Amino acid sequence: MLCPDCGFDNIEGVDGCEACGQPMWEIEAGGELEQSIARHSVQVLVPKVPVAIESNTTAREAVKEMVDRHIGCVLVEDGGNLVGIFTERDVLNKVSADPTGLDQPVANFMTGAPETITSQDSIAYALHAMDMGGYRHLPVVDSNGKPTGIISVRDILRFLCVRFAELRSKVG
Repeated sequence: MLCPDCGFDNIEGVDGCEACGQPMWEIEAGGELEQSIARHSVQVLVPKVPVAIESNTTAREAVKEMVDRHIGCVLVEDGGNLVGIFTERDVLNKVSADPTGLDQPVANFMTGAPETITSQDSIAYALHAMDMGGYRHLPVVDSNGKPTGIISVRDILRFLCVRFAELRSKVG
């Protein structure tokens, strides 16, 4: 069974490609919107440049960075390596219970070893990863695992709305 993304020849019946990890499920013919998210890569979402902080940064400084930049998350690095992601949800669920936590390192509250994607992964793959993990943001990394961008559920929703409008205009 050939992977539709990378062309690797997998054993029949596998759920994910052994080479690239993409899901091996078929999109039903006739669903143009579904085909569109399977066909387009994350690159068409134009991932935003990620904001990164060091793991020893205080939660207070991380929250200020997020507020000042009007963003919902920051990537957490340790010596230039991605080690976590700190989101507004972390602030609400982990920090707000004890306001003294604001002066602790963000490493105490972040989601460690975050799920990542590449710009070549399909939107369907990203959407599936977000759904399975309950994530609103996914870091986009290069082949060396270095962050190059970040996408959000809102980016995918925007793509779907535009694509849906395009498909509707073809019909009418």
